[in-house]
Amino acid sequence: MAQGAGTAVSGVAFEDVSFSYSAGGAGRSALCDITLTLSSGELLAVVGANGSGKSTLARLCNGLLVASSGVVRVDGLDPADPDLTWDVRSRVAMVFQDPDNQIVGTVVEDDVAFGPENLGVPADEIRRRVDAALAAVGLAGFERREPHLLSDGQKQRLAMASALAMEPAYLVLDEPCAMLDPEGRADVLALADALAHERGHGVLLVTHDIADVAVADRVAVLDRGVLSFLGDPEDLLSDDAALTAAGLEMPSIGVLAALLRESGFDVPRRALTPEALVGALWH
Repeated sequence: MAQGAGTAVSGVAFEDVSFSYSAGGAGRSALCDITLTLSSGELLAVVGANGSGKSTLARLCNGLLVASSGVVRVDGLDPADPDLTWDVRSRVAMVFQDPDNQIVGTVVEDDVAFGPENLGVPADEIRRRVDAALAAVGLAGFERREPHLLSDGQKQRLAMASALAMEPAYLVLDEPCAMLDPEGRADVLALADALAHERGHGVLLVTHDIADVAVADRVAVLDRGVLSFLGDPEDLLSDDAALTAAGLEMPSIGVLAALLRESGFDVPRRALTPEALVGALWH
């Protein structure tokens, strides 16, 4: 049995993790002494301005990058150990910003089946996984659709289905909404919410948009590689100074919601989209 396999430790854990990129012989620090955890059934949002280290943190989760110092553990396994690469990546699936860069099949079901096929999964099990993954992301009935005919939001959900077909415990979504229109963004965030809170996956949602924390259980703020906040989204949303210091900007709907609260309306701090704000006022 590989070292660490079978341990009772669960979750994705960062312990005093730092990472530097080498550039011309000099190291550029991207992360500094990061300590946080992601548990099963939790949606953890990681937010920060461009260059804050968000994508670096995402890539450390499954060994695409290896920490310069400190330790990353996935269910007790070390992603830096080459003997554990498959064990780690079978637990942690990545979905990136541009779904076109991840789509390899000529039709939807072929794309979802690609990963399991390459692992030698039996055909009947592949069929079960494809059907289950497409149902989970709301693409049942699209099996024979050509990916280039899908909307951007549907493409992103296809990328998530392809990740789910690998049956990971954890999903790392790196800016999955950055290229989407409001409808596509809402669909992907709702799916991330359901994957964590209905299906029990640990979901790490990397985003530069503070509005996306509305679906999160906890939020981590990265500011030039340093973890400047870790806690309840509502605590962050009520701290204008912390947002400003990290280069984050409250969306206009959030500003309007704050003005309504000051006027006596019962509007939750997580009402950061037009739909959420209208729903709060309607009820």
